[in-house]
Amino acid sequence: MAHNIEMNGNVASYVENGRQERAWHRLGQVFDGPMTVEQALELSHADYNVQLQPIAALTPDIMKAIEAGESISSDLLMSQIIPSRKATMRMDSEKSLGVVSDSYGVVQNADAFRFIDTLCSGEMGNEHTPVIETAGVLGNGERVFITAKFPEQIILDNKTDDRVEMYVVFTTSHDGTGAVNCLVTPTRVVCNNTLNYAMDHNEGKLSLRHSSNIMSRLDLANKENAEFAFRAMNMYNIYKNSLEQSFELLKNTKLSQKTLDDIIAEVMLSDKNLEVYQQTGDLHHQDITAVGRNLVDKVKETMESGVGQEYGVRGTGMWFINGLTTYFQNEKKFRNEEQKFDSIMQGLSAHRLQHAYNMVLQRPFRGRVRTRHAMTV
Repeated sequence: MAHNIEMNGNVASYVENGRQERAWHRLGQVFDGPMTVEQALELSHADYNVQLQPIAALTPDIMKAIEAGESISSDLLMSQIIPSRKATMRMDSEKSLGVVSDSYGVVQNADAFRFIDTLCSGEMGNEHTPVIETAGVLGNGERVFITAKFPEQIILDNKTDDRVEMYVVFTTSHDGTGAVNCLVTPTRVVCNNTLNYAMDHNEGKLSLRHSSNIMSRLDLANKENAEFAFRAMNMYNIYKNSLEQSFELLKNTKLSQKTLDDIIAEVMLSDKNLEVYQQTGDLHHQDITAVGRNLVDKVKETMESGVGQEYGVRGTGMWFINGLTTYFQNEKKFRNEEQKFDSIMQGLSAHRLQHAYNMVLQRPFRGRVRTRHAMTV
């Protein structure tokens, strides 16, 4: 099940509105018109609550009793409760979603996404009002997402109808691995690529950690907290303006073949293979591993003939960055759609794309967010 959307029998925990083309997996319900957060969560079966529950260690004696079908005394179980750790449990199914510390702040899905209605209500101006398009549950309920689409587009080329549509993605998690996130995600229509990278500042993303006081941060009755929703909208304006300027720079930046090879090597190869390339200048040198050479070939092949590459001018920064995003989003293999989303939005693929973008425009690379030791090709 590559999509990783929760399935209860034949029912998918997913909904989309009728204003968009149906998702590739063709699952879930279709809602005719804009949705409120309450409707989106209900229709995607995400209207469940999560609570912290104690965890007990199963000793050999307890395991033997369980296997033999014998009763276990409450005193024995209570003696094995692990202090300072709790399980996050989905209460409608009583499934454990993760293990967290006592300081973890549980946020119910309705509370995490309440401010989206403020964004989508039109109160901040009709010209900037996004419309909720999709909502869904991933795994057993560990992750919930809602996406909304802004009405404005960025026109890259009027002649070819090459457009970038602007979305905002909201996510929350219950397994201790994530925060309540709000991310602006521009998507190039002709190839469905998410051109997700930061410009001079960390525009395009807001996050709230699951700390013990997170609920007070999400209380929009509080003026300071209500500004979080406003900043999410203002973040969109700043990011969109920066993105338009970025596209112009990329379209007008010409890269030599040597520069292209340098960036591909730096972004995609392991330390050992990169060292060979830097010494030889040859991406296909025999001392570069076969896996590394094959990766380079696949990336270059995608650059030349990947989806959407016919719309750009070969050798420009825009052509290169779109080719790299096409590789990550259409060619690279992931375990499932959740891993793909995480990698593209804020994981290794996003870090590699950011590194490439900075190198194309020769900007300082702030911190080595790329984890070299985790790369083996």
